[in-house]
Amino acid sequence: MQECGEQWNFNGRQGWKEARAIIQSQHDDVMELAPGQTKIVDVKVLNDTYWPWKAGCTLTLADEQTDFDLPIDVFNIPVEQEMKGKTAGTFQIPLSMGQHVVCDNDRVYEVRVTFRGPKGQPFGAPIVLKVKCVFAAKAAPSDVDIYKLAIKLHEQL
Repeated sequence: MQECGEQWNFNGRQGWKEARAIIQSQHDDVMELAPGQTKIVDVKVLNDTYWPWKAGCTLTLADEQTDFDLPIDVFNIPVEQEMKGKTAGTFQIPLSMGQHVVCDNDRVYEVRVTFRGPKGQPFGAPIVLKVKCVFAAKAAPSDVDIYKLAIKLHEQL
């Protein structure tokens, strides 16, 4: 029998809050985003308890961030799929690099994401995604640009 104040143990995890959303797979590489660019990241999560998630859960940025100047735009996504006990689901996280972020190929940000219950309390294992702000790739020249360049080169001959 469980004593008052004793922590539940779910397969070696520290309590039911973490067991509610165990990360099964996520994007582990550093994602490169240009200012204003958005990338969708898939994360597979397991509800390792016997209880379903309540209606009104959301996916949002965690309160504890390692960087004071967070490069990612704030988001709050409602969880619309049903997460019964002992089931897994895949969630899409939109990471949008802020327009204000200065590009720095050497700086890697850790963005922490969490699930929240209907009352805003965080639950589940932390989701840590790594991003860096890079310059936007130069677009390939259009046919018109190539034609104009060919005319200029021809006129110089």
